[in-house]
Amino acid sequence: MDSGVDMTTPTADPSDPVDDQLVSLYYRYFHSAHPCAVPRFAIQRYAVSDRQAIQPLYAVMKYIGSLHNPLIPSSQLKDHVEAELAVVRTTNHEVSPFAVQAVLLYSIAVYWCDETTKGLDLLEEAIQMALGLGMNRNDFATEHGRNDPILEESWRRTWWQIYITDAHIAGSTHSYPFRTNGIHMDVHLPSEEEEYESGNIPNPRTLEEYDMREFAGDEREFSSFAEMVGLTRSLDLALAARKDLDMKNITTVCANVDAIHVSWTSLLPASKRTVFRPDGSLDEILFKAHAIIHTWIVDLHRQLSTLAYSAIEGVSKCCPQAPPESLLQRNSPESDLHTRRVLHSIEQFESLLTLPTNIVSHTPFIICMIAVVAVTHLSACRYVFKGQDLRLNRERIRVTMGALKAMGEHWSLGKRTYQEISVIAREILSLDRPLPSPSALQEPQHAITGVPEVMTDIPASAFASDMAVEALDFCDLFDIDYHEATIRDALSHDLLVAECCI
Repeated sequence: MDSGVDMTTPTADPSDPVDDQLVSLYYRYFHSAHPCAVPRFAIQRYAVSDRQAIQPLYAVMKYIGSLHNPLIPSSQLKDHVEAELAVVRTTNHEVSPFAVQAVLLYSIAVYWCDETTKGLDLLEEAIQMALGLGMNRNDFATEHGRNDPILEESWRRTWWQIYITDAHIAGSTHSYPFRTNGIHMDVHLPSEEEEYESGNIPNPRTLEEYDMREFAGDEREFSSFAEMVGLTRSLDLALAARKDLDMKNITTVCANVDAIHVSWTSLLPASKRTVFRPDGSLDEILFKAHAIIHTWIVDLHRQLSTLAYSAIEGVSKCCPQAPPESLLQRNSPESDLHTRRVLHSIEQFESLLTLPTNIVSHTPFIICMIAVVAVTHLSACRYVFKGQDLRLNRERIRVTMGALKAMGEHWSLGKRTYQEISVIAREILSLDRPLPSPSALQEPQHAITGVPEVMTDIPASAFASDMAVEALDFCDLFDIDYHEATIRDALSHDLLVAECCI
């Protein structure tokens, strides 16, 4: 549709109504889950004082905003971003922290618009740009913040958003250790979102304070963003050891992640035992943190559980490869314990999805988290649940599929993931025919798609690239309008929100 507005002009105009609408969409649907750019109320100020430096970031904001408005074409806006980044990459151009933010946020959008290789390259570029500027050092924010608390906080948040995004990518691509693993970083921790969004930013807390919080004996709380940083650092440490796929290694990693989960949740202050703030708004950062830890528990413990893998799972890029045959120890007391651990985290993760929130405001990285949990839940429906329990859990799977479907309306990789999980579900839930044996999981996999090259028991039609989403849609019996759900609904929600994450 032609908007009648030239959106490829060399510079963005904050006073232009279309520009303003697109930037507003960025802040409404994307910023809260990736809050490193300056707050909405301050963006116009920097658009004037840093007119040239902020142009790449402003272009990225407009592009991401367009992904949440089907009436505005995004292709021209993407071309505008590419033109701005081409200027940034010229040898005589001084790199600005605003440009680092632009490349970082663009990498996320590009990845989830199904240009995964380009998204990974952009993330690597953002990391190298940030390291070149020294944004991983604590003194960077004060040296380049112009005595402006908002800018200083934004620069701190930018490094930590890079680090967290790197962790998300590692989880989505099943690649370890993180790219940023081993890099020295002593950046002070972010403030609370309300403080940042109001501009009333206190003196920042330090990593040293966070690492000693269990012994501090004071009532000072760390922000949700700081808690997310702390959780990510702990997971980074545990997952860096996930190199050798043997029983001892995987058992150790599982135990370490369990300890991280217990210690992290137990040390959260009372105000953060729920993902809702006192005013009823959702704490996106805390929501994401709980989703991440439960996804890792599902992923790791499944390897040692009774929840068998199926070769069809290779259809989805989000699904990890099956462990070696030697680890598939079924029907032992230990495997039953791991199964219970997986089922508990599946329940907790899916409880997050049933909360009355606008799901498209969540980070798109939740798409792969949903996929991992959904496929594992499908295995449980095939091998564990019977009778009434099976029927109830089939309904819960519709929750995850509905969430994927909603995310797919804005992120093309989400749409593809919805299609992939639908194919997997139809195969696994065909209860009248046996699943591929565990030995089939060791078949050679295609280097790009991850799909086993020998899958004779899976219909070729399952892999049609032009399949219609509607043809795979089995969510009608459990239709949730994620777009219209409001926080107010939480007051009558039968879920105990305070217990949904722990």
